[in-house]
Amino acid sequence: RSRGSGLSPTAEANSFFAEVEKTLIGLDSLKRAAHDIRNFKGGQLKIACLPALAMGFMPRVIKSFVDCNPDVTIQLQTRSTSTVHQWVAAQQFDIGIARPGPDSPKIEMETFAVVNGVCVLPPGHRLAAKPEISPGDLAGEPFISLALEDKTRHLVDDAFRQHGVEPRAVVETQYAATICGLVLEGVGVSVVSPISAADFVNRGLVVRPFTVALPFDYMLVFAAGQPRTRLAKEFISMMKQELRRADKAVALVNGEAPQMLQDPSRCI
Repeated sequence: RSRGSGLSPTAEANSFFAEVEKTLIGLDSLKRAAHDIRNFKGGQLKIACLPALAMGFMPRVIKSFVDCNPDVTIQLQTRSTSTVHQWVAAQQFDIGIARPGPDSPKIEMETFAVVNGVCVLPPGHRLAAKPEISPGDLAGEPFISLALEDKTRHLVDDAFRQHGVEPRAVVETQYAATICGLVLEGVGVSVVSPISAADFVNRGLVVRPFTVALPFDYMLVFAAGQPRTRLAKEFISMMKQELRRADKAVALVNGEAPQMLQDPSRCI
C-alpha cells in the first residue's frame, strides 16, 4: 500500500500474476484443442498406401476429406504392400491401404474391397465392340504385364496358360496407372484393377469385363490394439463412397449396371 495512491502490486505479485496468466492461457488452449479435435477442426492423419490406389483414387478421397476438414493435415506416403505393413506395425501411420500379406501380431487387417480385374484396350481397338474379353481374344495382342512381384500377375499368366494362349509381352511395369497410360498410347492391352482403370475412362480408355475372375483384393491395415480415431473413421467412410463412384464410372462407360465389386458386402 502506497500513501496517497492506493494499492500497487509488488514485484513478487507481478511475477505470480504472470505465472497464473500463463496457466489460464494454457487451460484455454487445451479447451480449444479438445473442441477442435471433437469437431474435426484440427489434427493430423497419416496414411500409407500402395501405388495402385494412390494415383487417382486417394487424391479424390483426400479432396473430399479436406473440403470437410480444412484444418486437418494429411500425410500420404506411397509404398509397396510390404512397406505399408511395416510402417503401420511400427505405429508410424494411422491407416494403411495395401494388398494382403503375411499375418503379423503387430497389425490388424480388414477387407476394404475385392474387385475382379478388367481388360483395358486403346480407343478404337478391334475388340472394343465385344461386351467382354476372354484370354483367347488376346492371342497375338501386344500385352502390358504387371511386375512379377504382384501376385495378380501370376494369376493372369495362369489364365493365359490354361486357355493355351501365349501373350506377346511388350512391357512390364509395377504401376497400374502406367499400364493404363501405355494402353491409351496404343502400346498394347492389359488386365488391371477396375479402380485403377476408372481413372482413365474419361480419357478414352476402353474397359471391358474379363471372362476369367482375377481378384484384386485391398486391405485396410491398422496397428494392432490401437483405437481408431474419429478422423480415421471419417476418412475410411469417404473411401467407401469413392469406391462406389469408381464402380459407377466404369459401368457408365460400359453401358451396364455397376458391378465392379466382386462382393459388395465385403466393402466395409
